[in-house]
Amino acid sequence: MKLSGKKKPLMGVVGGAGVVAALAGFVGGFMSPTTTIVVAFGIWILGATLVNLIAD
Repeated sequence: MKLSGKKKPLMGVVGGAGVVAALAGFVGGFMSPTTTIVVAFGIWILGATLVNLIAD
């Protein structure tokens, strides 16, 4: 299965997941602000790296 045409939508999913984590931490209060920042950036960095590796 060729994923190179799905790179932009997959990046959108990763971005959305990071935003959801950030909103859950900052607005929902599920995590401390420091943890929220680390989790959101971790999702964005690892997600983007995985998408680039898989959908090459």
